[in-house]
Amino acid sequence: MKVNPKQKKENLFFYNNLMLIVAIFCAVCFVTYFTVENKAIAKRSYSLDEGSTYGPIIVKKGQPKLCKIRSSMYGDNQNIYFSGEVLDEDKETLYEFGKDLWHESGYDSEGYWSESDRNMEVRLAFTEPGKYYIQFHTDENMMNNITLEIVVKKGSGIPHLMMGTYLILIIIFLFIIMNRKWVRENLEKLNDVLEEMSDD
Repeated sequence: MKVNPKQKKENLFFYNNLMLIVAIFCAVCFVTYFTVENKAIAKRSYSLDEGSTYGPIIVKKGQPKLCKIRSSMYGDNQNIYFSGEVLDEDKETLYEFGKDLWHESGYDSEGYWSESDRNMEVRLAFTEPGKYYIQFHTDENMMNNITLEIVVKKGSGIPHLMMGTYLILIIIFLFIIMNRKWVRENLEKLNDVLEEMSDD
């Protein structure tokens, strides 16, 4: 079947414009992701007591908030399970999070050794309207060995990041459609190289 050169040119023009539009939207998604993620409305470091509560985090309709919690454990040769509970405005538990923070050290035949996992980072997305609180706990009342940094940001950039990722996949798909012959030839070359390597 003979390909109409005019039709081929029109198709190429269509795919080029479509790819350009998708690429622009992709760039916008990534720019807005970093912009939204950097709008911190509250940032503070804490040394909390056992059972301390942070909040309220007030979420209005259409205005989600993202809360980043960074915790660090101080002290040697300790193991502390640090946990938190997300509470609603009635102080009912919605969900929990936590991690074992630890440090171990000693001496063996090779000398002094030290291993640790002292830090935890959690991201909490609040999308539904309401008031939220975060309550913190440790086992064996060891909160004085924990320091916290809590950052609340206006909005969440995750949807923008996901959309940008999907658009990149669309761009790759369009590129393959527009350059089928080039892709096929390079795949054949790659296959030949792999066969030569396997023969060696």
